[in-house]
Amino acid sequence: MLHLFKKICSSRFCWFLLFLAGCGLEACGLYFQYKLDLQPCINCVYERAYFLGFVFIGFLGALAGNLLIVRFICTLGFLLSSIGGLIVTFEHYAAYTGMEGYAAKCKLTTNFPSFLPLDDIAPFMFKAFAMCNEKLDWSFLGQSMPFWILVIFMFSTLIAALMFISNFVKDKVNTFVNLYK
Repeated sequence: MLHLFKKICSSRFCWFLLFLAGCGLEACGLYFQYKLDLQPCINCVYERAYFLGFVFIGFLGALAGNLLIVRFICTLGFLLSSIGGLIVTFEHYAAYTGMEGYAAKCKLTTNFPSFLPLDDIAPFMFKAFAMCNEKLDWSFLGQSMPFWILVIFMFSTLIAALMFISNFVKDKVNTFVNLYK
């Protein structure tokens, strides 16, 4: 199975799909904010930042994902973005469902690094307007938005981990060819 992941990671098309997925997830967030009037909380904003990581990593991989060093950097970046998003989303889900101790962490001011102040660069996308534990007037299959974002990051973490581990798998040697050499 890891050989399959290694082959898939070598394809620039795979990284283009990650780019499209990241763009689609960002578009969903903006649709929820501006069309459905569901204002983002600080965790929503951080989740968008991790999805933006998918966009940039996918773009880089689509450009040169067939090169070993670029593929390694992209798989590592995808894994780190997925794990970071998973952590933030777990806190979001915990605050939303009222788990003790998590609601107090929610605030309206972001804490992006000074070299990348996303809330200043693109406030229409990265500015928090709501609290994490406010009930949403939206659900899908009986589950809330924080639940589905958690599922997305869990799935992406699993895929990213397999992609990253596949970098260390040796290429298969065609045994049929070796028998007749």
